[in-house]
Amino acid sequence: MTSIDLITFSAFAVVLLLGIMLLVVQDMRKQRPEARIQARLQAAFPSAGMTGRETRDDSDLFTFNRNEHVASRWFAPKIARLKTVAGASGLRFVIIAAGVAEVIALAMSKLLPLPSFATPLLVFGLPVLGAMQAYKFLVERFKRRFLDGFPDLIDLIVRAVRAGVPVTHVMGVASAECAEPLKSEFQLMGDGLKVGLDLEEVLATAVTRIGIPDFSFFCVCLLLQRETGGQLGETLENLAGIVRRRREIRQKTKALTGEARITTKILAAVPFFILGSMFLLNRSYLMVLFNTSAGQKVLTCAGISLAMGLGIVHKMSKLDTAR
Repeated sequence: MTSIDLITFSAFAVVLLLGIMLLVVQDMRKQRPEARIQARLQAAFPSAGMTGRETRDDSDLFTFNRNEHVASRWFAPKIARLKTVAGASGLRFVIIAAGVAEVIALAMSKLLPLPSFATPLLVFGLPVLGAMQAYKFLVERFKRRFLDGFPDLIDLIVRAVRAGVPVTHVMGVASAECAEPLKSEFQLMGDGLKVGLDLEEVLATAVTRIGIPDFSFFCVCLLLQRETGGQLGETLENLAGIVRRRREIRQKTKALTGEARITTKILAAVPFFILGSMFLLNRSYLMVLFNTSAGQKVLTCAGISLAMGLGIVHKMSKLDTAR
């Protein structure tokens, strides 16, 4: 076998291996709870899973937007989601978090003896990581606040439905009896129904905007009752019980992982406590780490190891309750 044949065979084997790995990764992503929930929602709300180009009218086929590009298609849903979960201040909060992360990255690049390839990664990667963590924090806070009052709102709708009030009229009225973010979201749904939008369209838009599985169950119940009939009050009452049990599971999960989370915080505080104690008791012994090249390298390795260890412990202590 010549060298050309060997190179050709090796390239073919590498491409085949990469293709198999890509298929395996795609299959693993489809089996994740978030992907399965999204697939079910798209089956229940076909219009919610369509892209902006698929939901346009026929007249849009003869027009185009000069400002539409790949970046806008990726950032537009994120910004819309951010406005939903945090209002007008959400984008400002993410930008501030990215700016603080950039300042920290610049300070670390100046003070720490990092390798040449690590400095650009730190300067450009840490702000992106900070923005992503801020975005995730806002989304999780919105979900927690939404689910805290959602069962009580369902009970209010159940009482109104049993009294003979149509559910389409209850949504706008019920929004005045609950706190944010339920108030604003159900007020939008009620306003959409008042101006003549179809219930399925309003629910599909709300499912896409809110993005919480428990609320999606509520919308599916309304659509099923509209198509097949039945006792809506009893169905929603059972749903309220399911939502409460899911909330109890999340709270129990948080309690069970409390020890690991406290351990993570203690492990994160111990190095800084020791450094502070050594700075007060024997400053000359500690300054070797800061004034010598070998000490700076030890500090850099210790910081990287600490960050990786805390990330692993945090990942292990965070159980998945999305199912």
